[in-house]
Amino acid sequence: MQVAAKAKTPATINLPPEVAAQFPDVEREAVAMAREAGRIVSSLFGQSVQVDYKDDKQTDPVTAADIQSQAYLFQAIRERFPDHGILGEEKNDNDDQEAPAADWLWVLDPVDGTTNFLNGLPVWAVSIGVMYRGLPVAAALYLPWPHADGGSVLHAHKDGGAFQDGQRLELADPEEIIANRLSGIPGSFGAQYHVGKELRRKAGEPRVTGSIAYELAMVARGAMQYCVIGGPRLWDMAAGVLLVAEAGGSVMLRRGKGWEPLTSIVSTWDEKPPTMKELRDRVQPLVAGKKRIAPMVASNLRSRRPSLWRRAKRLLRRPKPRQAQNQQPSNQEDQQTQKAAPAQ
Repeated sequence: MQVAAKAKTPATINLPPEVAAQFPDVEREAVAMAREAGRIVSSLFGQSVQVDYKDDKQTDPVTAADIQSQAYLFQAIRERFPDHGILGEEKNDNDDQEAPAADWLWVLDPVDGTTNFLNGLPVWAVSIGVMYRGLPVAAALYLPWPHADGGSVLHAHKDGGAFQDGQRLELADPEEIIANRLSGIPGSFGAQYHVGKELRRKAGEPRVTGSIAYELAMVARGAMQYCVIGGPRLWDMAAGVLLVAEAGGSVMLRRGKGWEPLTSIVSTWDEKPPTMKELRDRVQPLVAGKKRIAPMVASNLRSRRPSLWRRAKRLLRRPKPRQAQNQQPSNQEDQQTQKAAPAQ
């Protein structure tokens, strides 16, 4: 197996015992909230709902389901955990975006996969991730699922294992990718990465789900061998990465030019707590998968986009245009005018 060449050994994070003791209770509350938010969203699935767009090209929709789900989650968290911070995908105008984030932070995606939802495709999720000083510590992720009640919740807390509706999730640990098993590969994969020989040889059966949270849930369940996520926001990944890790998988985060195993999502929190705006703007490429597969996949991916320094060096090396010794006519009409002019 090829080992990730640039992966660093993660620093050990020691949590105060009184903090760790709260993880099970936070998980239980998150599960209850995810079920209720999922019920709200499911009640609107397949219905005609109001749709607005966050961008002029109308590629980033927000629906009444997003708004109602997030409103419920904000209220429930504030009632149960009034001292905790909340970061939701749908921006709350009452929040101070320049304020430092709270140590305990709930990260919410009220409907991940809104376009799927709008088109009647039941591939979406309600994602609740809880971080303590940047470290994922609890997760609850609601999926529409073929159960009698129409939904299922995957949940976990740090060092407590991962579960789906109370049934433990434990990933197998194969040595290599299996050719006929599913892999989550984005549509922009070829344009975004140079792919190493080992991964080109055997990548699995590619799938694109249209929901990052859903895809991470499929990895945690073992339905996908791995997934590559090129530009997730914090609310897309905060719950799913903990589910994968607690199910026995690996999560590799892109930091600088290399890949690092997941410890803290925001590794600089202790040095300088980020503002809410910085967290909202944060993008963190990742690879999640089975224990030995995710590091191998990450080691075979190199970004195609040149670094800012390399682009600057190319500009500096670009030769300057030579200055013409004699001024030439600017166009064909000038040439014809000169030929027609009488000699002086």
